[in-house]
Amino acid sequence: MRTSIQVGTLIGIPIRLHFTFLFILVGIIGGFATLPATEYRVPLGLGGIPMSPFVRYSLATAAAVLFFFTLLLHEMSHSYVAMKFGTKIHSITLFFFGGLAMMEDLPKSPREEWRIAIAGPLMSFALGGLFLLTSWLLKLATLIFGVPASVLRPVTILVFSLGFLNVGLGVFNLVPAFPLDGGRVFRAFLATRMPFLKATKRAVLVGKIFAVVMAVGGFLADPITFFLRGEVVSGNFWFPLLAVFLFIAATEEENATATFAALEGVKVRDVMRTERTSVPEGATVAEVAKKMLEERTVEFAVVSEGGELRGFVTWEDIKKVRPEQHLTALDVVARAERGGGAAFESVEEFVFAEEAAAVALKKMMKSRRKVLAVRDAVSGEFVGIITRRDLSDYIEMLR
Repeated sequence: MRTSIQVGTLIGIPIRLHFTFLFILVGIIGGFATLPATEYRVPLGLGGIPMSPFVRYSLATAAAVLFFFTLLLHEMSHSYVAMKFGTKIHSITLFFFGGLAMMEDLPKSPREEWRIAIAGPLMSFALGGLFLLTSWLLKLATLIFGVPASVLRPVTILVFSLGFLNVGLGVFNLVPAFPLDGGRVFRAFLATRMPFLKATKRAVLVGKIFAVVMAVGGFLADPITFFLRGEVVSGNFWFPLLAVFLFIAATEEENATATFAALEGVKVRDVMRTERTSVPEGATVAEVAKKMLEERTVEFAVVSEGGELRGFVTWEDIKKVRPEQHLTALDVVARAERGGGAAFESVEEFVFAEEAAAVALKKMMKSRRKVLAVRDAVSGEFVGIITRRDLSDYIEMLR
């Protein structure tokens, strides 16, 4: 099931919206439309200002769309700097708690990492300053040109709100808690003094401590209301929710870093399977199922009589076939081809035996595959398969 849709492309990078972003977009529109313009220390919304609902929500929607573009520019700045260092960007996805630029590789040096990481907050500060300056100029216009305050005040408030939010976004992202941008800058600093994996573990530890403190603090009191109104009120559930997200994201990145560190220097040929790898294209589904059970494997390559790779068949594919259908392994591959399934597409995604095992893992992660064909670099012939489980088992044996 796809959880995001592509909405466009910028400088060759696909821009995607995760379905959870719709929730925050609705919340932002509601906030711009209803938050009080006078009760807080800083005006953040149009609440209390007389206007028709249509005008109120039209202005709020326009401000929310602008905020969406500021988030996008924050991520684009990361991506632009990364591309300058030669890193390929697969996509940018905006979701519930912000954005994520999917990079093909980790930064190759601490110098690269901190420059890529700092680019986002710097963009947010620049945008925030621009919006705040614009709001000041709008206020000045009411004095110099005699424009009625009631005409420009709603626009001025929303422009100020965008500036305030972007500055706040920049400050929050600079907190040295991994995986925030500040945490990545912190890791880059540590990586100049210790191995990258060790630096990651320490940065992640700081990030997890920050997440726990944020969750507890969020339950006890709402820091945003305290800052805006100087009042201590009951907790804000957004902070514990964000804390859980940060904790999980930090853990996942630590695991990924440890995995790639374990695969350093390992070749595909060291991990690949050359036995129990294939079934003939004419084998019936029943024969394939029996072979899987006997050999305790859940995926096979499907090959022709001449050894040409046709696709892949997995235990999940087998379970979807009814006995009365009398299908062959090639039929299962063909059915996957018609449905746009993995069995056909994986034929085009392969690795060479002499490539780094980390390359195979990256290809699997990018294409969301569990198995890849392995070919000989000289002849191009199919020589085996490599799966995520093979990689996991190999890494486990190294520990």
